[in-house]
Amino acid sequence: MILIDATYIHSFGGKTILDLIIGSFLDSNIEFHAILDNRLDSKWVNKIQPGNYTLISTSHKNRTNFYSQNLIKFSSVLCLANIPPPIYTSVKTFIFFQNCLLLNPFKQKVSIKNRLINFLKFLYINYHNQKDYHWVVQTQLVKKLIKENLNINSAQISTYPVFKKVFKANLNKKNFNEFVYVSSSVSHKNHKRLIKAFIEAAKNTDKEIKLHLTLYKEDLPKMVFPQNLKVVFHGTLSMDNVSELYNSCEFAIYPSLVESFGLPLIEASNYNCKVIASNLPYVHEIVEPSLTFDPYSVKSISKSILIAIEAKNLPETKVLVENKLDNFIDFIISQDV
Repeated sequence: MILIDATYIHSFGGKTILDLIIGSFLDSNIEFHAILDNRLDSKWVNKIQPGNYTLISTSHKNRTNFYSQNLIKFSSVLCLANIPPPIYTSVKTFIFFQNCLLLNPFKQKVSIKNRLINFLKFLYINYHNQKDYHWVVQTQLVKKLIKENLNINSAQISTYPVFKKVFKANLNKKNFNEFVYVSSSVSHKNHKRLIKAFIEAAKNTDKEIKLHLTLYKEDLPKMVFPQNLKVVFHGTLSMDNVSELYNSCEFAIYPSLVESFGLPLIEASNYNCKVIASNLPYVHEIVEPSLTFDPYSVKSISKSILIAIEAKNLPETKVLVENKLDNFIDFIISQDV
């Protein structure tokens, strides 16, 4: 039986990955038991047999207690929240890693407090890692970073891009000059520069511009917007509502400073949004964007917004990676011996 350790996962990208993996396991009738964060709100929880999952209040102590009492029942372990098991496991163990902020944390463009927290998490990961553990990442860039920062042999790292199977939508109508940015409010998502750039862009055009954010208004400092700029704060949305935004908006803009994968880049492209994104390696490994900018420059972001709304034939965004969800599931099953 496979243990799926989803401790600490309850929102955003981690939850998306968890939903996909749990759904695939259920569809394939794979025998598993899941440790789930008690904050998790997922449609899959009610579809798992009650005896096949355990809800815990997330802490190192609670996680350790579960492993100490139950590890003997499992033939392999799949950790989905970046960190190895809290005790050594003699069974086949996989760690799905998806947070580059934890690697070389003091060089990341986040607050001093978050750098310190991420450094402590890095120490925790490094301490609990074992040479025979196998790591799974979604891009070659993250594989390189894992290898360099955690001194893991390349043979112990596999690359499997995992995202929802969505076919390119055939849409007849988009709302012109509407932009969407789907993200959380954490600092590296770069909202403050983005908002300043939209204000600057609006001051340099007579066209109406609308920006949709999946934040609450209080997540950002109060700002005065030009009359031709409307910023809509949607707060946390369901995937169906996110899909509606992608369906309606002409552009998706993505100014994030660091990502391990950048799933919204793929999602936006699948809904025929023209993606305008940071000119950074993580973007170019995932998509060929319609337009790029320097995410550290308000002027550069603002210029790209104006180019987007003025251009009549901006190129379509192309997805450069193939969904390997099925391959990933097959890999985990094949190793479960």
